[in-house]
Amino acid sequence: MDFSKIVFLIMIVCSGVNAQKPDLTGVRILTHPVNRNVYMLEATGDVAGNIAVLAGPEGFLLVDSQFSELADSIRFALRSIHAGQVEYIINTHYHEDHSDGNQALRTPSTAIVASSNMRKRSSQRSQEAQPDITFERELSVFFNDEEVKLIHLPRGHTDTDVVVFFTKANVVHLGDLYNAGISSFPNVDLKAGGTLQGLLKNIAKLIGMIPSDAQIIPGHYELSDLAGLKACQEMLIYTIGFVKSRKEAGFTLEQITKEGFPEKYRSWGRTGYTSADEWIENIYRGLIEN
Repeated sequence: MDFSKIVFLIMIVCSGVNAQKPDLTGVRILTHPVNRNVYMLEATGDVAGNIAVLAGPEGFLLVDSQFSELADSIRFALRSIHAGQVEYIINTHYHEDHSDGNQALRTPSTAIVASSNMRKRSSQRSQEAQPDITFERELSVFFNDEEVKLIHLPRGHTDTDVVVFFTKANVVHLGDLYNAGISSFPNVDLKAGGTLQGLLKNIAKLIGMIPSDAQIIPGHYELSDLAGLKACQEMLIYTIGFVKSRKEAGFTLEQITKEGFPEKYRSWGRTGYTSADEWIENIYRGLIEN
C-alpha cells in the first residue's frame, strides 16, 4: 500500500469524521463471492472497509458503504452481481471509511440502519447520511429469503459497533472489531468510546457465537474464518498483557516502544494501518483511560 494512503487511513480510523480522506485515485472495487447470495466488496489498497452484499430479487442490502467518492464503482460492482436497488445500508460503526458513502449510495427507498450510538456520533452529518432506523441491542431484517441479524456490541473498537449475521448463508461481518491477516494489529478508538477490555470481551463473546464453519468478513483485509478470529484473540491477550506488565513495572511508553514486542509478534504491524509502535501506544493510553 502507498505510504500516503496508510497515513491518511490512520487519521480516518482514529478520528472517525472530518479527517482528510486518502487518495482514492485509481481505486477499484473487487467482488468476492462468499456463500449463497452474499458477497464481499473490497477496495484495492485497503483504503476503505469491506462491504458485505446480500443480493436477490428484492434488491440489495449492504453492510457498510465506504467513501462517497467510490459510490460509482460500488454501483458498477453491484450491477455485475444482480439487478436492483439498494434497499438497506447497515453501518458496522461510524468511521468514515465504513459509512461516508451512505448518502451517495442511498435511493429514495433506502433505509440506513445502525446502532443508536451511531446516530448520536454522526449527528453533524447531513440528514440523508444518518441512520433512519436505530436499535440498542439486537434487530433482525428479513430480506431476500435471509434473516440478517444485527447485534450491537458497545465499547470495543468504538461504542457504535454492530456485527451482522447472515444466518442462512452462515456469514458474519464483524466490522473493525476484527481485521483479518496474520500480521495486522487493530485500533481501539478511545475518543469514540472504544476500550481494550471491551474489545477483548466482545471478541470472546463472538467466538462463542460464531459457528465453526462460518465465513467471516472482517472490517479490513481478506475473507477469514473462526480460526483467524481466534488467532486475533490470542494476539490481543498477549500484546495487551505485555504492555500492561511493562507499565505496571514502571516502564514509560517510550521505553516499551523502544523495546517492542517479543519475537512472537515482532513481524506484525508492517502491513496495514496500525504499526507495532502505534498499537503499543494505543494499549498504553487505553490502560490509562480504562
